[in-house]
Amino acid sequence: MKNLNIIESILILIGLLVFGIGSKIDSINQAWPWLKIAGLGLVFVVGLSDAIYRLVTRKSFLK
Repeated sequence: MKNLNIIESILILIGLLVFGIGSKIDSINQAWPWLKIAGLGLVFVVGLSDAIYRLVTRKSFLK
């Protein structure tokens, strides 16, 4: 479970970095406008999959 949390945290961090780079750097924003959506999509999918995993396995969010 600890390895899964580390991998999940790294994926969320990567998604937030992709979103930040896509929204703050104008040249990247103009060349690849979909980069912001991809970053937020990654964060959303990872968070949703973690929530579903915890509901299915009945693991608490507070542990």
